[in-house]
Amino acid sequence: MGELSKDNLLRSWKEISAYLRCDVRTCHRWEGNHGMPVHRAEGAESKSPVFAYKNELDVWFRETFKSSNGHIETNGKRRLWLKWAVGGAAVLVLAGLYFQFGMRRVRRQPADFTIDGSWLVITDKDHRELWRRGTGLEDLKPEAFYRAFFQVVNKGEGNMLPELIIKDINGDDDSEVLFAPRRERDQTGEGRLICYDRRGEELWSFPAGREIRCGGKTFSPDYRIAGFLCRDLDGDGRLETIVESFHAPDWPCQLAVLDSTGALIGEFWNSGYFREFAFHDINGDGREEIIVCGVNNEYRGGCLAVFDTRRISGSSPQSADYACGGVGPGSMLYYVITPRSEVSAAFGHWVAGFRNLEITGNNWIRATTEDGLRAEFDFGLRCLQVSASNGYKSSHQDYVAAGKIASPLGEEYYEKYRQEIRYWNGSAMVPEPSMVRR
Repeated sequence: MGELSKDNLLRSWKEISAYLRCDVRTCHRWEGNHGMPVHRAEGAESKSPVFAYKNELDVWFRETFKSSNGHIETNGKRRLWLKWAVGGAAVLVLAGLYFQFGMRRVRRQPADFTIDGSWLVITDKDHRELWRRGTGLEDLKPEAFYRAFFQVVNKGEGNMLPELIIKDINGDDDSEVLFAPRRERDQTGEGRLICYDRRGEELWSFPAGREIRCGGKTFSPDYRIAGFLCRDLDGDGRLETIVESFHAPDWPCQLAVLDSTGALIGEFWNSGYFREFAFHDINGDGREEIIVCGVNNEYRGGCLAVFDTRRISGSSPQSADYACGGVGPGSMLYYVITPRSEVSAAFGHWVAGFRNLEITGNNWIRATTEDGLRAEFDFGLRCLQVSASNGYKSSHQDYVAAGKIASPLGEEYYEKYRQEIRYWNGSAMVPEPSMVRR
């Protein structure tokens, strides 16, 4: 008989099951099949209130389960119940693993887009709409424009750099959407780059440019994003964004580098504009450099600049009328100036420079002007070769016939162009290929 004390007495099936850490139905089964010591008032029915003593239950439990590690199988039903319990637990574990690790695979990710009037509409890979966001621009560029500049550089168009990119920017295994609104008839309101998450929530936005004073003139913070590219510049698995923008409708140009959260981590100001970038390890240090081509307004010709991705700051080397104030000297490794071509001068271009840039298969840097004159450089930025496209040859011939150009095309013509190339060495423009000394 158990000791009759408050601490030893259990007064109901609920208290008994709680003490034995099982459910009430199991206690009923253990009483019927294994003689678990449960007491009722003498003469009471089996459904009457019960009580039990903890010390009796402890002895009974040890004796009953001493050879079964705390588990007992009474019949086939018990074994079947255990099988179902184990199977159910396995299913729950697998389900938990699926929801923890597999749900990303079934998330509907941004993959494509449409433009619906003033709305950006993002779709999944099956072209089902995920979300849409209004731009507030009644003259938003049409879908054909964004299609031409979706994800890739389009060398056949005037803009070339992407205006819409869908990629995993921040390394969270979801695709983000980077979008630069562009207008059909105006340049105002085009200076913002927006990053949306996969659900269409705005993660961050970057306002291009800022008020800056160059050459005695103050330029307003009205900028136009000419395009951007995403690249993992530091090898951390997250993408940096390189944004090219220029003052609308004037100069200067801002080359900005953003981290994956949209924070500005570097900017360079060029007195003119940049048109295209390329990435290549030109000095063999194991890290890619950024090579940029464009126009320098002061020199009225092309410019070519090379940057270490870890340090992008300052401005292009200019005299007082074109110098950007308050930003300091540029951090570029190289800055090269090329002359305005005779075809551009005959056409009446005030300034004309490089439009396209590429690294060739033989590791030359090839820059092509607006009118089709090509200059090719080695990785020390020494000009190796100058040549003309068919378009340039045709225009040159026409201007010769019109008496606007006297020099015939040929090796002397190309050599003269090469001799007029200048390099910023940190203190002066010099004819010898030079790095920027600090």
